[in-house]
Amino acid sequence: MTRRRHLLATAAVFVLFAAAACGSSGGSKSGSSTTTTTTTKPTTTTSSAGAGTTAWVDVSATWKAMAPSSLSTNPQEVADDLAALRRGQGGTSDVGEVSVVEVRGGEPAVVVLAETGGGDPAVAKVETEITLEPGEGGWTVGSARQRSTCFRAPTSADATTCPPIGG
Repeated sequence: MTRRRHLLATAAVFVLFAAAACGSSGGSKSGSSTTTTTTTKPTTTTSSAGAGTTAWVDVSATWKAMAPSSLSTNPQEVADDLAALRRGQGGTSDVGEVSVVEVRGGEPAVVVLAETGGGDPAVAKVETEITLEPGEGGWTVGSARQRSTCFRAPTSADATTCPPIGG
């Protein structure tokens, strides 16, 4: 008889746990509510309904001045060095978060950097594509171009700047 009571007690506990689990998996409970808070930073949001991309702009002279000599022989290290050089420019409000998006090997090698949260509130992201030329001491900057992803669509397909927010 005690064995039977023990089994019944175990089964009852199991049923209670199963019922509790079902109640918390999305079933309705009267008298309770859930509040969800979401915080967003508009400087990093790129999915605006009117967003668009500017035309590519040649920025070769800027990047050749920033990295005038040969860099590493490893394209990934060069990409990291170029991202660090960009992070080191200007004040903290001028330069946003810079990351290496892609490194394409071969000759020439290509590094793609992305910057979000920079000083221009109309710009969601700046993409910089840097072409690397092989040299005796390592890779050098051959050319560079950049374009911006805007929160509002640019005024034309060949626009090189984003339209101001609220303008």
